[in-house]
Amino acid sequence: MSKEKLHYHIHTTYFYLRVGIAAIAILLPFVLWLGGEWYVGTGLLDSMSDYYHKVIDGKSMRDWFVGILFVIGVFLYLYKGFTAKENLALNLGGLFEIGVAIFPMDTTGTASFTLHGFCAISFFLCIAYVCIWRASDTLYILNDPVKEKKYKTVYKSLGIAMVLSPLIAYLLTVFFKQYSALTFFLETVAVWVFGTYWIIKSKEFSKTKLDEI
Repeated sequence: MSKEKLHYHIHTTYFYLRVGIAAIAILLPFVLWLGGEWYVGTGLLDSMSDYYHKVIDGKSMRDWFVGILFVIGVFLYLYKGFTAKENLALNLGGLFEIGVAIFPMDTTGTASFTLHGFCAISFFLCIAYVCIWRASDTLYILNDPVKEKKYKTVYKSLGIAMVLSPLIAYLLTVFFKQYSALTFFLETVAVWVFGTYWIIKSKEFSKTKLDEI
């Protein structure tokens, strides 16, 4: 294999891995909502985690919920960050995402702390850390101060949104006992922000061709 083909192979591998993570994350709310509506008959539930427990006539979206979270978690773990700190954060984020799938949500509404909630919040904190503090590590290669500033602003905004959306959803359900579809939509925002980060990161890399170095 020539050097050029090897560079292209590396570039496309990382590109499709990032796009795959983004696509799966963005589709997750639709898969749960529409699958619950048409296959199980649940209608829209209060949160994504509720789809793990809801069973009607032996049918549920549990396998889809767990399977998709496992795929995202494994992809994050396998994806290698461009610095040791970024790589560690992505590895931990991947493990916490798998933890969300392994440890079910508390259905009694009495627990203020659960491993499920801890893993979910920790996952978004890990990715928010990558967005706010590590995403800018590669921006110097753009060699364009204006674009660098623009990307930094976008990444930091995504990181902040990634913290606030699941945090508000967590507070509503655990502390204020507000169980409604609002939680599902707040979780959807958080998941879409996560997916958007990977799309924008791919766009950045397409400009610098960093994957090909």
